[in-house]
Amino acid sequence: MATGSEVLELLCPQGGWIIAGNDFANIVWLDDRPKCTKKQFDDTFENYDDLISQKNSEMIQAKSALLARLGISEEEAKLLLS
Repeated sequence: MATGSEVLELLCPQGGWIIAGNDFANIVWLDDRPKCTKKQFDDTFENYDDLISQKNSEMIQAKSALLARLGISEEEAKLLLS
């Protein structure tokens, strides 16, 4: 299960907030950066696991596409990065 902090990191990754607990009412907005709505917060909280799974799947596909464009295998990329 997600935490309020994890939900806000997904919705407002640029920061500008503090949260104590998991309730929208406990968010303290620190500046004028874009903010999420209560509905966005609640919907993301409810669907967090699916959203993270989708995000991870998209990242895996993007990595595979990049490796294909570079013409190297995952093992070769790991070797280059070690």
